[in-house]
Amino acid sequence: MSDRSASADPALAEFVEIVVHQVPAAADLDAARAEAWASDVLALIEEHDVDPVAFGEALARMGDDRAATALAALAGFTDGLPAPEWRGDVPVWTGAIGTSTCEGAWVLSARDSVSIAFRFVDVLDERHVLTVDLLAGEEETVGEVVVGPGDLLDALSEDDAAIDRAEGGPVELAARCVAALRRTTHPSMSLVVNGRLLLRRLATLVVVDVPPPVAVPEVIPDPPPRDADDDAYALDVLDRALPDSAGPVDHADAPAVTAVAGLVAPEDLAPLDPPQRDAVLLLEWADWLGAVIGLVRAGEGCIVDGEVMVDLVNRCPEVTTTIPKADRDRIRWAFDTLIEPWPTLGIVDAGRLTEQGRRVLPAALRLAWGRPLSR
Repeated sequence: MSDRSASADPALAEFVEIVVHQVPAAADLDAARAEAWASDVLALIEEHDVDPVAFGEALARMGDDRAATALAALAGFTDGLPAPEWRGDVPVWTGAIGTSTCEGAWVLSARDSVSIAFRFVDVLDERHVLTVDLLAGEEETVGEVVVGPGDLLDALSEDDAAIDRAEGGPVELAARCVAALRRTTHPSMSLVVNGRLLLRRLATLVVVDVPPPVAVPEVIPDPPPRDADDDAYALDVLDRALPDSAGPVDHADAPAVTAVAGLVAPEDLAPLDPPQRDAVLLLEWADWLGAVIGLVRAGEGCIVDGEVMVDLVNRCPEVTTTIPKADRDRIRWAFDTLIEPWPTLGIVDAGRLTEQGRRVLPAALRLAWGRPLSR
């Protein structure tokens, strides 16, 4: 290895060292994953405010095989993406040539999640799949972005995968991804890492008028403030509606009770992922009260999902407010997001309430609203 002291900037030299140490693994990747690696490095360059020209010059000065491999991967990636046209502060790509052509696109649906998968083939007749998760909310945004092998779609279509696959128009689905990207203000790490590769691929299909995603410092909101009067009222309503559920909590149920309570009224939002935080901030105590009373009254075996829970809130005689039609989709999404752990906790099995769930849910609301566990 040649002398790295050629760079007068210690911070730049350290950054180059980190990148070069990744090269042996990157050199073994196929063309698409090498592009993904280059996309990641370019994101790091921007995140750390590194001068890309100085970075390239520092790599070139090293003069060894790994540095040359890094330079080739980065040059190969950037050469395929022409310079954008600038519309104000937004770069616009209107047709990246690249090295890959889209063979098809599909919508993948599994319960409440939706992804779009594009399959590409390059000049060496090698295939890869780019999967873009779309997050529901008031409007779609982009979640995780994954670069996978060409046979990924075959594995996802197996009977036990529980994923519905529907072919769609590549142009229309690419435009849907661009629209979701435009609304994504807090990109996931995989979106940042693969962002330039994603833009490069989408630009072969549609005009891409969004800048490459960059890491955004996470701003975690404070949990919703507790109102002692609301909590006391909710507890009183719950006790009168479900008097048989007010007994001691079984030792085996206590972990599930604590876990559910932590999503109903968390003391800190930091441990939650961003969708869970948004869901916690959307749901009010009356939403939980109506949904849980309805589920417990329906009993073991009733269907548990966001749609059902919204209906239960609106039909609960103890809850005097209803969820308006305009808010229905948002509240359904919030419930669906926060009940995702319930199967693991034993509350739901195959989408239906278990007897344990019937015991746990009222106890979890009581704990969330300030009544300590009694055993």
